[in-house]
This record gives sequence, structure tokens and C-alpha cells, in this order.
Amino acid sequence: MPVIVDLDAEVAPKPRILVVSLEYQECYDESVNRFLTPMTELATVQRVKKAATLTRLLSNESSEPYSALVLTDAALTLPENLPLWEHVLSYLRRTGATAVLTGQVACLVIPDDLEEFFRVSGLPDWKAGMYQRNIVVMNEQADGIRDATHFDIGNKDGLKAAYSVKSLCLSGVKSEHRWYVPDANQEDPNLNSAAILARGPQGRDPERVRQQAAVAYGPVGEKGRIGWVGDINTEDPSVKVILAMCGLDPAKAMSSR
Repeated sequence: MPVIVDLDAEVAPKPRILVVSLEYQECYDESVNRFLTPMTELATVQRVKKAATLTRLLSNESSEPYSALVLTDAALTLPENLPLWEHVLSYLRRTGATAVLTGQVACLVIPDDLEEFFRVSGLPDWKAGMYQRNIVVMNEQADGIRDATHFDIGNKDGLKAAYSVKSLCLSGVKSEHRWYVPDANQEDPNLNSAAILARGPQGRDPERVRQQAAVAYGPVGEKGRIGWVGDINTEDPSVKVILAMCGLDPAKAMSSR
């Protein structure tokens, strides 16, 4: 049967997403393309590699706002780039967009720089936490998951309830802002390294482990949001998380399945 485009049909405009790669390196393309490919199926995606271009784009109030900015490297966490990051924060507060830190950010970021980055973002308690492979489980009561409008957590093609991932976690994240937390219920630390932290002087302390966030999603002002995906390998379940944080339904992206 031929496919014919109906010009009379109303087609909802695709969200606009800006990918920010100020320290672009071709060697990381394979990893970044794991989420860029399905993202382009669901949104209009643009990419910027120069600070001046980023400033110009975010200063243009006459254009349709971006629904999300995806940071693929740690450039904006550097002290010399914090004024530019503050410009991004103003954009998030004004438009209600989300900034998602993923790609090579977790691999390349300096912990002290990350702490200052989150401090100026209004999230002074967010800091670099443990860095290792764990089974992480979804916190269904977290903001953005509990009230999800862009995806169905019960859909098998949507977000995973649990998965194995090597990531840089964050500490100091409020419970309602932790999307995925390490599973501290496994007894064997060889199976789940989170169990090492679970063993304190008084025995296992699962809550200490659950206070780490492999994936976090917090507020920037009243309207904006900032997301953290600490997966250093951009594994398939994390791709779905990135899409969801950008306001896209991961179950609709064929190439992410």
C-alpha cells in the first residue's frame, strides 16, 4: 500500500533539542550516537561545538525554545566556563528547558569542578559519589517519573525497572530527585559492589547506598530542570533514560530497542 502524506492532517511539531559538545572529539562519536540516533527520530536535533554559537542561540528569544540541552562533555563544568553555564541556567529558568549531563561528562569531569557547577545551579548538596558498576533500580516516586507525561514506566520498551551499569553516582541528592539508585540488597559484594558500602560498623546499611544516585533529576528555579546520567558507557537502558529526560517517549524510538 503506498504511503501518501496527508497535507491536511495536523502534525504536532517535534520538540527542539540542542546538543552541546564544546570539547568535541570524534573518538567519542560512537558512544554519543547511541542516544543521538533515536533522538533524531523523535525530535529536531541541533548540535553546537562553539561557545559563541551557544551564547547566540540561547540569547535569541524570538526563536522556538529548546525543550532540552544535552551536554556531552565536561566543558561547561570548568571554572573558566561557569559564566557561560550561568547563561545556560538563565535560559533554563526562563524557558523551562532541561539540561541533561551525559555522554563523556562522568568520565572527564573533575569532582571539585562538578561540586562548584552544581552549587551555582542551586543544588549545593550534589557532589560526585561512588564510581563503580552496580545494579541500579528505578525510584518510581521520583519527580519526573511519578508524574511522567512523556513515557509509560509500565511499557516494556520504556524505562527499565532495574539494570546493570558502570556509573559515576552523585551523593547529596534528595530522595525525590533520584531516578535510579544502587541496589543494596545483594549480599555478595562480587555481584554488586554497592554491597561494600552497605556494610558499616553496625552491619549492612542499605540506606547509605540508596542515598547515591546513578541518575538524578532536579530543579533549576521554578521551571527549569537538570538531569544527570552517570553511565560512562551509554548502555541501552541509559539511552532510554536520556530520551525520557528530554521529554521524549523512549518506547517510540525504534533504534533504541
